Amino acid sequence: MPAEMKAEKMNAGETKAVFGEVWQTLGGEPSALDQISFTGEGHGLPSAFKVGLAAQVTEGAAGLMAAEAWRARTGEAQTVSIDRDAAAIGFRSERHAHIVREEPEYIWDEISGHYRCGDGRWVQLHCNYPHHMAGATTAFKAQVSRAGMQRALDQMTAAEAEAILIEHALPGGMMRTQAEWRAHPAGQALDGAPLLTLDKIGGSAPRTWSANPARPLEGVKVLDMTRVIAGPVCGRTLAAFGAEVLRLTPPRYPDRGPLVLDGGAGKRNAMLNIRSKAGRETFEALVRDADIIVQGYRPGALDAAGVGADAVMQLNPSIVSVQLCAFGYQGPWAERRGFDSIVQTVSGIADAGGRAAGLADGAPKPLPAQALDHGSGYLMAAAALSALLRQRREGGAWRVRAALAWTGRWLEDLGPLDAISAPEPTDAEIAAHMLDEQGPFGHVRRIGMATVLSKTPPLWMLPAAPLDAHTAEWAA
Repeated sequence: MPAEMKAEKMNAGETKAVFGEVWQTLGGEPSALDQISFTGEGHGLPSAFKVGLAAQVTEGAAGLMAAEAWRARTGEAQTVSIDRDAAAIGFRSERHAHIVREEPEYIWDEISGHYRCGDGRWVQLHCNYPHHMAGATTAFKAQVSRAGMQRALDQMTAAEAEAILIEHALPGGMMRTQAEWRAHPAGQALDGAPLLTLDKIGGSAPRTWSANPARPLEGVKVLDMTRVIAGPVCGRTLAAFGAEVLRLTPPRYPDRGPLVLDGGAGKRNAMLNIRSKAGRETFEALVRDADIIVQGYRPGALDAAGVGADAVMQLNPSIVSVQLCAFGYQGPWAERRGFDSIVQTVSGIADAGGRAAGLADGAPKPLPAQALDHGSGYLMAAAALSALLRQRREGGAWRVRAALAWTGRWLEDLGPLDAISAPEPTDAEIAAHMLDEQGPFGHVRRIGMATVLSKTPPLWMLPAAPLDAHTAEWAA
């Protein structure tokens, strides 16, 4: 790698430039850039990509936008600072959230992961949910074990395995190089794609803020209809700045334990079947009173259920609707199921990591964190606040769109980083950013936010709770 590509130390000018570009995309007020500062000199995490920079910029954007909400409501400006190493550690928050004195639960199941196929190329399966595991083992006629799946994949090429996954609408894909992905129709559909989009989609009068807030988002109601990491990070971030966040989960799709602990900070949680008459009525009543709704299902899925952006706008003409998908909103893979790690695999990120690490057999090396998830989550929160500020100024309904593949392309375009062999954060460094909470799960330790606001520091007022711990109604 050329010497000019090396970037083990933080480049303050680069950080400010990248942040300024993201801030402009979010529609942020240019003068607010004077209120944020960046600290830390490290790479963040060992990687061939600028994961630490991405962490610092995306979480910092959410923090500065929360400060802008406070200024809009009170007339008071405040400073924001964010440390790169702290932000990078936060990009792994689901790894560190745990119940004290209990054995940590492993997020990945036995069958999920990368496999070398009969042609020597690699494919990834994602089977962390029971219906995905059942679907994969059935589609490949494999025994329910890693060895059984390997035997099945030994008999086919990676391209054949991917075709089976697509045929059965299962998450997963063949590992490609970055060049191969950019030549693929699904990769070409990302050419020129934005980091995110923020559009006014309807007309209505501006809503007013509640008076005398103690926190930037006090009185703001957020309906969180997301799973796994990216969407829950968005809702968790809005909760940290004072929003009332109600997370709705379908009874048939529970999340894995560590993700409930990590993504549930500051939220109330209810299970709701919106396909039932009573559940739909409850959902519609919640939407009418909401300020923001965050949805994390593939394009078309919520529209088919009658709860997509257009439907919620009809119920609430001043809603801010935030949407997340895996591969973007156009192209042949727009409606494919996907997760962070799969996007890394098919887009060449995992291949580039393996090459940088010099792994044998062309083995993959994914990013050191679910960076596309976390980065997208913080960007969604920042964009939701930007849209909310516009709604309060000029009215209307607003739609934010984000995609894991858009965030991945942005991360790639930040350029390479010669830090694949850099040291991991130490236990002491991680411990310095841990918080303690007592709640329904007992004594929980979690990573706090890296963002520091001078007047209204982020704070989760509610501990994580089971997904069915509350009723589907607003608390206030």
